[in-house]
Amino acid sequence: MGCSQTRETPGPDERQRWVFTYSVDGDLRFLSHRDTLRMFHRALARAALPVRYTEGFNPHPRVSIPLPLPVGMASNAESIVVEFEQPVVGEAVVGELDRQLPADIKMTGARHLKPGERLQPALARFRLDLGERSTTDVESRIRQILEAASLKVERASRKDGQVRAIDVRPYLADMHADGNSVEFGLRVSGGRTAKPAEIAQVLGFEPGSINHRIRRLEVYWEQAINGHTFS
Repeated sequence: MGCSQTRETPGPDERQRWVFTYSVDGDLRFLSHRDTLRMFHRALARAALPVRYTEGFNPHPRVSIPLPLPVGMASNAESIVVEFEQPVVGEAVVGELDRQLPADIKMTGARHLKPGERLQPALARFRLDLGERSTTDVESRIRQILEAASLKVERASRKDGQVRAIDVRPYLADMHADGNSVEFGLRVSGGRTAKPAEIAQVLGFEPGSINHRIRRLEVYWEQAINGHTFS
């Protein structure tokens, strides 16, 4: 779920880690994960915010995106974690970043992370635009999908390029037609989940050219603190 804006200012002895939420639209949907991080690095630098850097020969900002957005996909619910060297006011940082980032990125909120807290995604919700596809045919296919014991798709490994059969059914939490679109939820377990394009594939769409018609609507998070997980 998204973070609401807050005026919370943690004490100077607390680790200054904040999670900021934002939306993505337009051409910026097509930025890679690495390019998105670079864009935020530049925005934080232009805003002259006190970002903490790593140590060593090649220091870089302590900034991370806990659930990267697939290239081509729009989103209402992105999150980025930033660590600062000194206390900041979340609402002020949101305003500064909004002024520095392109118009297709809209900052929506901020929350200070507790000491030892890590963000773990539990479930993400998506909406697929059906375009000219018959709603009646899709509703029939949805019933078949939800009744299926397994849904096998082929996925190429990033490490070795080998294509393997993956069962995406355990990750599919729910699915329903909504007007000229389909909404569905994907569980995240042990850092693994199905790709939204793979769910579009079992609906009969071409997975390699569908991300631009999918929007991430919401992400539900578990907060993990010192090895203990809380919903």
